[in-house]
Amino acid sequence: MVVSRRAELMDQLLDGLRRTGAWSVAMSQAAAERIGVNTTDLHCLNLLSDGPMTAGELAGRAGITTASVTGVIDRLEAAGYVRRERDGSDRRKVMVTLQVRQAAQDVAPVFRPFVQAWRGAMDDYTDEQLELIATFLSRTQEVFQSEVGRMRAE
Repeated sequence: MVVSRRAELMDQLLDGLRRTGAWSVAMSQAAAERIGVNTTDLHCLNLLSDGPMTAGELAGRAGITTASVTGVIDRLEAAGYVRRERDGSDRRKVMVTLQVRQAAQDVAPVFRPFVQAWRGAMDDYTDEQLELIATFLSRTQEVFQSEVGRMRAE
């Protein structure tokens, strides 16, 4: 059976995404150990870098129970990485906010060598190629988000 070049490239991309995902998990585990948190806590810190959210929103995005997220927030708050704040417009609502200064001091340095290496790996790409890669990654994130939602709903 003759396989088209496009089919080969699609297989190569899917395999690359699978391998990248596995390495991303390994890197998160190593980084969490370095920082002194567990991987779920680090995952939640990463999600909170998008902005404040309620505990329920954080639990939903992280794929954990609201009971579990309470423990995560407690640990991150004790470490100085997050703060619980009453919502200004709805005092019943509690927002969880990333403490950027503490995260920049403790978390960012762990990832700095990776970011520098990644930037170096991208140096040879043209602006147009980088735009294409950024579009691909955005579409990939949309597919992941959709599929995670589908899997959780089933």
